[in-house]
Amino acid sequence: MSMGLVAPALVIVPAQAADSTYTTRKVVIGTSHQGRSIVAFYRGARQPERVLLILGQMHGDEPAGRRTAQHAVKRVRPKAGTGLWIIPTMNPDGAARGTRTNARGVDLNRNWPTSGWIRGTKGSRTYGGSKRASERETRTLMKFLKSRKPDYIVSLHQPLKGVGTSGKDVAFEKRLAKELGLKRKHFGVSQGKGTSPTMTGWYNRYHGRHGTAITVEYGARPSSGYVKGASRDIMRAARVHP
Repeated sequence: MSMGLVAPALVIVPAQAADSTYTTRKVVIGTSHQGRSIVAFYRGARQPERVLLILGQMHGDEPAGRRTAQHAVKRVRPKAGTGLWIIPTMNPDGAARGTRTNARGVDLNRNWPTSGWIRGTKGSRTYGGSKRASERETRTLMKFLKSRKPDYIVSLHQPLKGVGTSGKDVAFEKRLAKELGLKRKHFGVSQGKGTSPTMTGWYNRYHGRHGTAITVEYGARPSSGYVKGASRDIMRAARVHP
């Protein structure tokens, strides 16, 4: 350069420095009966004002929600000031075997410690376990939810095609139904009186002051595009999408 001018120094700023409030984490929150890791991923603000948790799978023979969660881990980022937790599966043993139940034959969505829990028939697809929260997978997620207290939880299932109605946050239910193109439906599983022994029933009844949990049921064979796009649809409904 002429005229005695000195070129300004080129400063390379690390990517993370561009937004010091944003962080990503991968956490092993527990293990299954057969020792497989139950993993949670975090994307978002270090001190978020609103947090969404997407649980991809409870039942190992319902793979679509897990694919939604895996896509979210790789491709989505919540808007500034918010956070997103993603748990692809809480039933890695069932996922490995392609079975609804865990390795001990328990339906993890009938095993939560509520007043509506029943043991059921051992060997059936809906066996609730020997006692409330008998399964280590259930206890792992209970501990995680108690510590993190998400504002919104969406638990993904198949194949009943609808958005569960708990009445806890009707506006959120309606936003989810609209974004996902699904109808609102009742998915409670308790017999007689009592709180449904599902994860959503437990969270809404005993920890609902912190937020709301909703079951979303995909159809039996949702398209790949629908499954991948659902993570952003859910984020928009929870108002954490950019």
